[in-house]
Amino acid sequence: MVTRGRVLIFTIKDEGTFHLKDAAKNLLKTLGSQVSLNLSWRDMWTLVYGEKHSKSPALSTWGDPVLLKTEVQLTASEEAECHWADTELNRRRKLFCSKVEGYGSICSCKDPAPIEFSPDPLSNNNVFSVPVAVIAGNRPNYLYSSRVNPLMITVFIDGYYEEPMDVVELFGLKGVQHTPISIKNARVSQHYKASLTATFNLHPEANYAIVIEEDLDLSIDFFSFLSQTVHLLDEDDSLYCISAWNDQGYEHTAEDPALLYRVESMPGLGWVLKKSLYKDELEPKWPTPEKLWDWDMWMRMPEQRKGRECVIPDVSRSYHFGIIGLNMNGYFHEVYFKKHKFNTVPNVQLKNVYSLKKDAYEVEILNLLKEAEVLDHSKNPCEDSFLPDTEGKTYVMFIKMETETDTSTWTELAKCLHVWDLDVRGYHSGLWRLFRKRNHVLVVAVPISPYSEKKPTGVTPIQLDPPPKEEGAVVDQV
Repeated sequence: MVTRGRVLIFTIKDEGTFHLKDAAKNLLKTLGSQVSLNLSWRDMWTLVYGEKHSKSPALSTWGDPVLLKTEVQLTASEEAECHWADTELNRRRKLFCSKVEGYGSICSCKDPAPIEFSPDPLSNNNVFSVPVAVIAGNRPNYLYSSRVNPLMITVFIDGYYEEPMDVVELFGLKGVQHTPISIKNARVSQHYKASLTATFNLHPEANYAIVIEEDLDLSIDFFSFLSQTVHLLDEDDSLYCISAWNDQGYEHTAEDPALLYRVESMPGLGWVLKKSLYKDELEPKWPTPEKLWDWDMWMRMPEQRKGRECVIPDVSRSYHFGIIGLNMNGYFHEVYFKKHKFNTVPNVQLKNVYSLKKDAYEVEILNLLKEAEVLDHSKNPCEDSFLPDTEGKTYVMFIKMETETDTSTWTELAKCLHVWDLDVRGYHSGLWRLFRKRNHVLVVAVPISPYSEKKPTGVTPIQLDPPPKEEGAVVDQV
């Protein structure tokens, strides 16, 4: 969408049926579109208080180009200007709004959105002096949505783009731009390395860094969550990071915002990195520019993680809203990210933070297994009836997993539970924790998990096989 004064211009950027959801199509209809509800694969379309549509003749062919000529009554520029009070904030706002468009109420004349930060103070704030690195690229609309506590924030921009810096300056933050290095995944990886190195160079006294991406929303208690947990990184050398993201924390599988887990994966998406880990271990062997690797997958490798774990919340403190990126599109976001649960409860006091230390956590897991009721393994775990219609109870199920690479049963279970199923994540020593029907459910992999010994005699681990592939079928890849 482009706005100029009172002119609205809509057109398909790429693929209308892929990127336009029903809500957007219905909105376009209210604005006068005759065809928005009927846009199909590879149609060409534009709307400028007049409309032109070119139907695609076949799935493999784009519609013909559309040419629309129309006349629009423009408003004099002096009449379109806002008359905000002459303050430092509004001077920044006026400069910004004279240069860029598409930021909603930030440039509204009548009731402009605030551009100052006024976060509620944290009691016993343990992250007040921890630098925050916002990893950004050329997606300034995402950056605007990632407003956070301004203390210690630096926005790192991958490239010399004007508009992202305009957003940074609008909010009075510090921005650093650097020359992109390499291509594709390697470019992102080098951007992260440059940003992390610069963060600790800018703040040599810092022992940690908080890392967030531009396309994240942060919960109201994001910094409180980190403040209550960051000390664990100093007190337990078996920990790798503190992350605000639960890979398996969907609306139907996460329940308790005060509950914390330990997991063997590195979730990212709003996380705390210890300086000594980065400077002593990661920075010296960070993937070089010619290696087209994902930085986060590299950090999850056993050679880097070295058996260490990350602390995560049951209910995520970050929400990934971006649908455009190197490894992201609208379909992928719809399936794997849109229905993630996101905490909206303020001032959550986390439960038993001390129990996240290595030895104490083992005691907690064993106590949970002791009280857990074993589910009926003769039933199909993908059926709703597999779990009794109760609330507040703890259940356990055992699934077959002979080796680390024997992931078929978990993958099929994850699919029917509608959680992350692309690889195996979010477990601790072969045990997953999630909620179903407001009951705490433990899933134990047998025999690889040390908790397999808790399986009662006579209970056969559940085995799920992937459905057979049809001959000649094409497998979709994301």
